[in-house]
Amino acid sequence: MGKSVGPLNLDDISISPEYRKSDWQAACAGGEWDKMVEIFRDRIESRFLKPIRLIAEHHDMGAFSGFSILALDCLIIETLNQFYSGLDETKGSHEKAFWNFFKNSEFFKDHFPQEKKASIFYKHIRCGILHQAQTKKKSVVRIDQEAMIQSVEGDISESLIVDRSKFHEAVENEISSYMKRLKNGDEENAELRRNFVKKMNFICGA
Repeated sequence: MGKSVGPLNLDDISISPEYRKSDWQAACAGGEWDKMVEIFRDRIESRFLKPIRLIAEHHDMGAFSGFSILALDCLIIETLNQFYSGLDETKGSHEKAFWNFFKNSEFFKDHFPQEKKASIFYKHIRCGILHQAQTKKKSVVRIDQEAMIQSVEGDISESLIVDRSKFHEAVENEISSYMKRLKNGDEENAELRRNFVKKMNFICGA
Protein backbone atom coordinates (compact mmCIF):
# COMPACT_ATOMS: atom_id res chain seq x y z
CA MET A 1 0.00 0.00 0.00
CA GLY A 2 1.28 3.48 -0.84
CA LYS A 3 2.34 6.03 1.72
CA SER A 4 -0.55 8.07 3.12
CA VAL A 5 -0.45 11.82 2.55
CA GLY A 6 -2.27 12.34 5.85
CA PRO A 7 -5.78 13.52 6.69
CA LEU A 8 -7.58 15.81 4.30
CA ASN A 9 -7.69 19.41 5.48
CA LEU A 10 -9.35 21.66 2.92
CA ASP A 11 -8.41 24.76 4.91
CA ASP A 12 -4.72 23.89 4.72
CA ILE A 13 -4.26 21.54 1.78
CA SER A 14 -1.02 19.74 1.00
CA ILE A 15 0.55 21.33 -2.09
CA SER A 16 3.61 19.04 -2.10
CA PRO A 17 5.00 16.19 0.03
CA GLU A 18 6.71 18.55 2.45
CA TYR A 19 4.58 21.69 2.33
CA ARG A 20 1.03 22.85 2.88
CA LYS A 21 -0.93 25.93 1.85
CA SER A 22 0.01 27.65 5.14
CA ASP A 23 3.73 27.12 4.42
CA TRP A 24 3.37 28.89 1.09
CA GLN A 25 1.38 31.74 2.62
CA ALA A 26 3.96 32.28 5.37
CA ALA A 27 6.89 32.20 2.96
CA CYS A 28 5.11 34.53 0.53
CA ALA A 29 4.15 37.00 3.27
CA GLY A 30 7.75 37.09 4.45
CA GLY A 31 9.24 37.42 0.98
CA GLU A 32 11.28 34.25 1.56
CA TRP A 33 12.14 33.54 -2.04
CA ASP A 34 14.43 30.59 -1.40
CA LYS A 35 11.61 28.91 0.53
CA MET A 36 9.00 29.85 -2.08
CA VAL A 37 11.10 28.33 -4.87
CA GLU A 38 11.78 25.26 -2.74
CA ILE A 39 8.03 24.72 -2.33
CA PHE A 40 7.66 24.88 -6.13
CA ARG A 41 10.59 22.46 -6.56
CA ASP A 42 9.11 19.99 -4.07
CA ARG A 43 5.76 20.14 -5.89
CA ILE A 44 7.11 19.72 -9.44
CA GLU A 45 9.56 17.01 -8.37
CA SER A 46 6.97 14.88 -6.61
CA ARG A 47 4.18 15.22 -9.16
CA PHE A 48 6.16 14.97 -12.37
CA LEU A 49 9.94 14.58 -12.32
CA LYS A 50 10.35 11.71 -9.86
CA PRO A 51 7.61 9.61 -11.51
CA ILE A 52 9.24 10.16 -14.90
CA ARG A 53 12.64 9.06 -13.60
CA LEU A 54 11.17 5.97 -11.95
CA ILE A 55 9.38 4.97 -15.14
CA ALA A 56 12.41 5.63 -17.36
CA GLU A 57 14.79 3.70 -15.11
CA HIS A 58 12.54 0.68 -14.49
CA HIS A 59 14.20 -2.38 -16.01
CA ASP A 60 10.95 -3.72 -17.47
CA MET A 61 9.14 -0.53 -18.48
CA GLY A 62 11.91 1.89 -19.39
CA ALA A 63 12.38 0.97 -23.03
CA PHE A 64 8.71 1.43 -23.89
CA SER A 65 7.80 4.31 -21.58
CA GLY A 66 8.00 7.12 -24.13
CA PHE A 67 4.27 7.82 -24.24
CA SER A 68 4.03 8.09 -20.44
CA ILE A 69 7.09 10.33 -20.22
CA LEU A 70 6.00 12.68 -22.98
CA ALA A 71 2.46 12.87 -21.61
CA LEU A 72 3.88 14.10 -18.29
CA ASP A 73 6.34 16.41 -20.05
CA CYS A 74 3.49 18.02 -21.95
CA LEU A 75 1.64 18.59 -18.68
CA ILE A 76 4.79 20.23 -17.29
CA ILE A 77 5.08 22.51 -20.33
CA GLU A 78 1.47 23.57 -19.96
CA THR A 79 1.81 24.34 -16.27
CA LEU A 80 5.11 26.18 -16.79
CA ASN A 81 3.37 28.35 -19.37
CA GLN A 82 0.76 29.19 -16.76
CA PHE A 83 3.45 30.05 -14.21
CA TYR A 84 5.24 32.27 -16.74
CA SER A 85 2.02 34.14 -17.49
CA GLY A 86 0.44 34.10 -14.02
CA LEU A 87 -2.61 32.15 -15.20
CA ASP A 88 -4.84 29.64 -13.44
CA GLU A 89 -5.36 27.77 -16.71
CA THR A 90 -4.29 28.06 -20.33
CA LYS A 91 -6.18 30.88 -22.04
CA GLY A 92 -6.87 30.78 -25.77
CA SER A 93 -5.12 28.31 -28.05
CA HIS A 94 -3.24 25.49 -26.34
CA GLU A 95 -1.36 24.96 -29.59
CA LYS A 96 -0.17 28.58 -29.54
CA ALA A 97 0.90 28.17 -25.92
CA PHE A 98 3.24 25.33 -26.92
CA TRP A 99 4.75 27.43 -29.70
CA ASN A 100 5.30 30.33 -27.29
CA PHE A 101 7.00 27.98 -24.86
CA PHE A 102 9.29 26.41 -27.47
CA LYS A 103 10.35 29.67 -29.13
CA ASN A 104 11.13 31.37 -25.81
CA SER A 105 13.02 28.49 -24.20
CA GLU A 106 16.79 28.41 -24.63
CA PHE A 107 16.58 24.61 -24.42
CA PHE A 108 13.94 24.14 -27.13
CA LYS A 109 14.09 27.07 -29.55
CA ASP A 110 16.83 25.57 -31.71
CA HIS A 111 14.80 22.37 -32.08
CA PHE A 112 11.59 24.21 -32.97
CA PRO A 113 12.77 27.07 -35.20
CA GLN A 114 9.39 27.53 -36.86
CA GLU A 115 5.79 27.44 -35.69
CA LYS A 116 4.89 24.68 -38.12
CA LYS A 117 7.23 22.24 -36.40
CA ALA A 118 5.76 23.11 -32.99
CA SER A 119 2.28 22.64 -34.43
CA ILE A 120 3.12 19.14 -35.68
CA PHE A 121 4.48 18.23 -32.25
CA TYR A 122 1.35 19.57 -30.58
CA LYS A 123 -1.07 17.76 -32.90
CA HIS A 124 0.79 14.48 -33.44
CA ILE A 125 2.48 14.00 -30.07
CA ARG A 126 0.75 16.03 -27.35
CA CYS A 127 -2.83 15.65 -28.57
CA GLY A 128 -2.28 12.17 -29.98
CA ILE A 129 -0.94 10.75 -26.72
CA LEU A 130 -3.24 12.65 -24.34
CA HIS A 131 -6.46 12.19 -26.33
CA GLN A 132 -6.05 8.94 -28.30
CA ALA A 133 -3.17 7.23 -26.43
CA GLN A 134 -1.23 7.07 -29.71
CA THR A 135 0.87 9.30 -31.91
CA LYS A 136 -0.72 10.54 -35.13
CA LYS A 137 0.16 9.93 -38.77
CA LYS A 138 3.79 8.74 -39.02
CA SER A 139 5.09 10.51 -35.91
CA VAL A 140 6.96 8.28 -33.46
CA VAL A 141 8.61 8.43 -30.06
CA ARG A 142 12.06 6.88 -29.81
CA ILE A 143 15.25 6.93 -27.74
CA ASP A 144 18.99 7.26 -28.49
CA GLN A 145 18.42 9.37 -31.59
CA GLU A 146 20.94 11.83 -33.03
CA ALA A 147 18.70 14.81 -32.30
CA MET A 148 15.76 15.66 -30.07
CA ILE A 149 13.47 16.33 -33.04
CA GLN A 150 13.87 14.88 -36.53
CA SER A 151 11.63 14.71 -39.54
CA VAL A 152 10.19 11.49 -40.89
CA GLU A 153 11.30 10.92 -44.47
CA GLY A 154 12.63 14.49 -44.62
CA ASP A 155 9.26 16.24 -44.43
CA ILE A 156 8.22 17.88 -41.14
CA SER A 157 4.74 18.55 -42.53
CA GLU A 158 4.17 14.80 -42.43
CA SER A 159 5.55 13.70 -39.06
CA LEU A 160 8.29 13.91 -36.44
CA ILE A 161 10.62 11.57 -34.60
CA VAL A 162 10.91 12.69 -30.97
CA ASP A 163 13.74 11.48 -28.75
CA ARG A 164 11.97 11.29 -25.39
CA SER A 165 15.21 11.31 -23.32
CA LYS A 166 16.57 14.43 -24.99
CA PHE A 167 13.16 16.09 -24.80
CA HIS A 168 12.80 15.36 -21.09
CA GLU A 169 16.36 16.51 -20.37
CA ALA A 170 15.44 19.86 -21.94
CA VAL A 171 12.32 20.04 -19.75
CA GLU A 172 14.42 19.45 -16.62
CA ASN A 173 16.88 22.12 -17.75
CA GLU A 174 14.02 24.55 -18.32
CA ILE A 175 12.74 23.99 -14.78
CA SER A 176 16.21 24.48 -13.28
CA SER A 177 16.68 27.70 -15.26
CA TYR A 178 13.25 28.96 -14.15
CA MET A 179 14.04 28.39 -10.47
CA LYS A 180 17.36 30.25 -10.80
CA ARG A 181 15.60 33.20 -12.41
CA LEU A 182 13.01 33.27 -9.62
CA LYS A 183 15.75 33.40 -6.99
CA ASN A 184 17.41 36.28 -8.85
CA GLY A 185 15.76 39.41 -7.52
CA ASP A 186 16.81 41.84 -10.26
CA GLU A 187 14.33 43.95 -12.21
CA GLU A 188 14.58 41.71 -15.28
CA ASN A 189 12.82 38.93 -13.37
CA ALA A 190 10.28 41.09 -11.50
CA GLU A 191 7.34 40.18 -13.76
CA LEU A 192 8.32 36.51 -13.73
CA ARG A 193 8.19 36.61 -9.94
CA ARG A 194 4.82 38.36 -9.87
CA ASN A 195 3.32 35.79 -12.22
CA PHE A 196 4.84 32.95 -10.21
CA VAL A 197 3.11 34.23 -7.07
CA LYS A 198 -0.20 34.59 -8.95
CA LYS A 199 -0.08 30.99 -10.14
CA MET A 200 0.91 29.61 -6.73
CA ASN A 201 -1.92 31.58 -5.15
CA PHE A 202 -4.33 30.00 -7.65
CA ILE A 203 -3.00 26.57 -6.65
CA CYS A 204 -3.49 27.38 -2.97
CA GLY A 205 -6.92 28.85 -3.51
CA ALA A 206 -5.77 32.17 -2.11
